Amino acid sequence: MIREKILDILTDICGTDEIKRNPDLELFENGWLDSFGIIELFVAIHEQLDVEVAPTEMERVEWETANKIIAYLEERKG
Repeated sequence: MIREKILDILTDICGTDEIKRNPDLELFENGWLDSFGIIELFVAIHEQLDVEVAPTEMERVEWETANKIIAYLEERKG
């Protein structure tokens, strides 16, 4: 459930379905996610998965790829 939700959220925010095909692609390096996009992501995670995430809670490297985001959230929900 978390995996599908995050991939859908990222596809909407980033405007590409490349993320679904390869969830190990670098979101920031490819220009799909920026500081505004990460805030959108945090809001969507809170609204759709009921997980509160603060920007100060993690390093950007932990959110580089869809797979890293999914792993982080699965551990939190775990």
